[in-house]
Amino acid sequence: MTPRHILLTLAMLSTLLVAASPSAAFMHLDSLIAAQDANITQKEKAIAVIKKKLTLGSRIDKEYAVNEELYRAYVDFQNDSAQKYMRRNIEIARQLGDNDKVCESTLNLMHLLTKAYLLDETEALAASLDTTRMSNENKLYFYKVLSDINLFKLEFHKGSVYESQYQEQLTMLRSRIAALAPKGSERQQLYRANYLNDTGKTGEAIALLEMMLKDYQSGDRTYSVITSSLAFYYSLQGDREKQKDLLAMSAASDIEGCIMENSALRQLADLLFDEGDIDRAYRYINRSVADATYYGTKLRNVQASQLVPRIISAYQAKQEKNYRNMRNLIIALSVLAALLVAGVLALAMLYKRYRRLSESRKRINDKLEITNEQLRERDKIKEQYLGRFLTFSSSLIDKNETQRKALNRLAMEDRLKELKAQLKSPHLDYENATLFYQNFDSAFLNIYPHFINEVNYLLAPDDTIETKDEHQLTRELRILALIRLGITDNKEIASILRASIATVYTYRSRLKARAKSKDTFEDEIKRIQSSH
Repeated sequence: MTPRHILLTLAMLSTLLVAASPSAAFMHLDSLIAAQDANITQKEKAIAVIKKKLTLGSRIDKEYAVNEELYRAYVDFQNDSAQKYMRRNIEIARQLGDNDKVCESTLNLMHLLTKAYLLDETEALAASLDTTRMSNENKLYFYKVLSDINLFKLEFHKGSVYESQYQEQLTMLRSRIAALAPKGSERQQLYRANYLNDTGKTGEAIALLEMMLKDYQSGDRTYSVITSSLAFYYSLQGDREKQKDLLAMSAASDIEGCIMENSALRQLADLLFDEGDIDRAYRYINRSVADATYYGTKLRNVQASQLVPRIISAYQAKQEKNYRNMRNLIIALSVLAALLVAGVLALAMLYKRYRRLSESRKRINDKLEITNEQLRERDKIKEQYLGRFLTFSSSLIDKNETQRKALNRLAMEDRLKELKAQLKSPHLDYENATLFYQNFDSAFLNIYPHFINEVNYLLAPDDTIETKDEHQLTRELRILALIRLGITDNKEIASILRASIATVYTYRSRLKARAKSKDTFEDEIKRIQSSH
């Protein structure tokens, strides 16, 4: 190995070690991103609890209050859901004849439409409001929405001929808000900081926001706004490291608070990409796009889409380069391990990477095992039902043969009256249906022996299903059994169980109504496990 190759190898090792030692802010952010899906699930469960307060027939003033609570839960989480409750509250406020509530709900809707970049509808609603009849608080809110409109227009038209126009309007609105807001209030301080920066007093704006930051905790929307604003102000002063740390703090706060309408993570990805930290930029931009899509904001998706192709292209190129470098590195390390202490560190890094690969393979094998188990279960179901089908078919053939001989004997003996009576009798159909149900129940419960208990666990304690025979299913249990087997169409179920479609629909509706979780009941039925 030449000295040049050794130097290149050492340089690669140095790069790996630096990349493996991120700052505390980034390590904290990465851990939050890894747990974000679980955090979102908790948020959704909390919202589900609030939704239960919406009961049919409740007073509309009570519905208005619950809708307000849902709006606050959704406002930074899912835009379209928040819009739904605000549009309903506007209707309720009009029914109540409460102009203040109409104004407040309309302003909330305008705020949401602005976030979704539906500015034409926002401005149309703004034109419908009379500021002379607004309370001071609503008037401040009105100007805040107008400032948001101009801020988004400014972001969208950055570098265009319209930039200065929107900046002037934004500065004017921020000044008006700072003047109208109660002195020392959160809103007054935030907009005063914006105004100070707009008028060239960035240092004063930073001092004001850093003083404010002490009063807020990560996970709060205001904390996210302050840290994001400070990052921007420090960027104007050329302090890139401070800007990155503050953006990481803002992004972490967004994730902790389930604030999906955010821009800090996207801005951070852009900075890291420019610095060559392709891997982290790639992870952050993917998460940012996912959050923007979940929330439903056109502007954030457009902004992210400008970065995505560059970052993905660079990420793929780096992956290919890393693959080539990995081969060369293995050869180099076999020599360096005997000569340099640094070689030991490099081998440790390689071991760590190979261990990750092994863990990835294990995860893949685990998934394959699950898939194989599902296939084995399907084979088991096929075997059980094939055997039952053959037995059932044989029994039907024997019964039909016996019935045919009996009818033929009556015909040959000219006993027409008895023949007609036999043909009209539903007795044979009843016997065949009974035989079918016995075979179906026996086969199904052999595969899913705990099915009845599992179903009752999913139902409310006072609404469980009682059976006379633990080896026999009731009609409603047979419907659920067919759903577990993948037959969900009401028409198919009705045909198999010799019932009307309306009867099947009624049974399913009643079962859902008795479930602990009405929305997920049938999905949980489909996940009931067979015996192993």
